[in-house]
Amino acid sequence: MRPPRQPRSEQNLVNMIKAGRALAEQRGDLDDISLNDVVKAAETSIGAFYARFKDKEAFLQIMLEAALDEAEALTKKSISRDPVWQAGSATAIVERIVRVYVGQFRQNRGLFKGFLRHYSATGGGDNPMRQANRRIQDLLVPLLARQLDSPRTGTADFEVRVAIQFLVGTLANLLLNDPGPLHLEQRKLETHLIRMMSRYLMLPEA
Repeated sequence: MRPPRQPRSEQNLVNMIKAGRALAEQRGDLDDISLNDVVKAAETSIGAFYARFKDKEAFLQIMLEAALDEAEALTKKSISRDPVWQAGSATAIVERIVRVYVGQFRQNRGLFKGFLRHYSATGGGDNPMRQANRRIQDLLVPLLARQLDSPRTGTADFEVRVAIQFLVGTLANLLLNDPGPLHLEQRKLETHLIRMMSRYLMLPEA
């Protein structure tokens, strides 16, 4: 991506990314988004698009990185403002972790679904979604691991990472396949995911 040279160019970039993300959420498939759709929704031009991006693939990559950066920033904000992360029980922290992940999957369902399909088709590798998930785990895992009971001190970090892996895998499956009986938008989804993590970590259920 070429850096903006003036305020108008910067605003065009913001508008294009915002428009692309909105279209991804509406359509749920990145292949259904054309460059004409993006520039029309952003009220800019194809020339302005190619002045900033090599092609559609580069644009989609920047869209994903913007969403992932936002998710990481929101997680850091929650940790800094919510005292439960530092002083709450393990069960309460599990609840916060579930809400962080469910919230991000719901907010970015179209974008995440499109890229999960893309990375599945191309073999995945060390893609931006995995990298962002590792960074978020590095923020959350120590906060929960230190609250697990002392006999598990040596394995607490690993157990928490496995529990989050189960959580993320379940959400990705809901997004890609929607097998039921639970669905991404159901209010009771969070309750069941909290129960799943709590039982795996052998925590008392709220």
